[in-house]
Amino acid sequence: MKRGAIKRLLLLLLLIPAAYILVQLALVLDRPFRTETAIQYTLADSLTLDGVLCFEEQPVPGGGNLGYLVASGERVSAGAPVAEVYTDSAQSLARARIKSLTRQIELLSRSQNVGGTDITLQQGEMQSAVYDLLDEIDRQSYAGLQERKEEYLLAANKLQITTGRVDSFSGQIAALQEELAAATAQLGSPQTITAPASGYFVASQDTAFLSVTAETLAAQTPAELAAMLTQGAETTPQELAGKVVTSYSWHYYGICPIEQSDKFTEGARVEISFPGRADQPRPALVETVQPDEAAGVARVVLSCEYMGADLLALGRQEAQVDFTSYEGLRISADALHIVDGQRGVYVKYGSLSRFRKIEVLYENEDYILAPLGGKVGTDNELRMYDEVIVEGAGLRDGGLV
Repeated sequence: MKRGAIKRLLLLLLLIPAAYILVQLALVLDRPFRTETAIQYTLADSLTLDGVLCFEEQPVPGGGNLGYLVASGERVSAGAPVAEVYTDSAQSLARARIKSLTRQIELLSRSQNVGGTDITLQQGEMQSAVYDLLDEIDRQSYAGLQERKEEYLLAANKLQITTGRVDSFSGQIAALQEELAAATAQLGSPQTITAPASGYFVASQDTAFLSVTAETLAAQTPAELAAMLTQGAETTPQELAGKVVTSYSWHYYGICPIEQSDKFTEGARVEISFPGRADQPRPALVETVQPDEAAGVARVVLSCEYMGADLLALGRQEAQVDFTSYEGLRISADALHIVDGQRGVYVKYGSLSRFRKIEVLYENEDYILAPLGGKVGTDNELRMYDEVIVEGAGLRDGGLV
């Protein structure tokens, strides 16, 4: 054999394993692997209802150019002033000025009651007030900004008194009181609107009004409730300053598909929340479950004895009802594999994938919960902080990733 042919043969023999290695590397590098960490989490067996909240309430008549004297959600007594009617915009501006001046005077008066000379402690209070103010801004909770701002000013004013930079705020208070007297004279004596009963006052622009009465809601059939929700469950009454909710207990009248109604048991305890509006789950009692085979829906009535300002604004609202909560390791439903009849997931260890069997505590469309404290060799081998492979081609136990 010629020397040139021998060289070409040797070169070919060397290229074959090199090409194989390159192909394998390309396959490994081209695999789109995505992992998620198994973390401890709580999931609830839940159901979404469409329905309305119904409160025991009394309307507060009143219309025109209104100015409110109490905040929505504030508890009031029967006969207490809740709003006033202005005859011109100057009165409205005067009332706003009165509120601002009154708060300033109260703040400066409190600032003079130092109650100690510990400068370090007062500097800490001032720093804490700054952090609270920044937290409100970070959470975009603008409703609490005014209160946090006043806490900071109070701490800063007290520090000025303690360090001797300011002897007192009596001069500023006297000047503000003169402005307050002038604003009060400009306000005059507008017509006052009072609460018809004791309870939680809600201004008309801050709440919803149902298009039917509580008695009608209690007597409706499932089909009638479903029709009302379709046609419109809320209305906008005229000449109402607001309403007073007279009881801390309330009802939720909801509709669900009839095939889901077996989740509810009359007399059972559940938790109810309103995502995006009143996210805190509150305990509720299942009062009635009324299926309607012809309409294909069921009417569910829940009662709750936990009140909150966030609830008072609601009328027609979707509700999330939680039945049972489960705690375990949360993994994506996309990570589940069945190998030899055993449910499990592939976990990344270094550059290798390992199949780990799991038990399923609870699952929904998006996630699976596995028990905590997994151990290799048992029916549940998944452990906290394992890197679970959610996406990946050609997965096998002991394979490269």
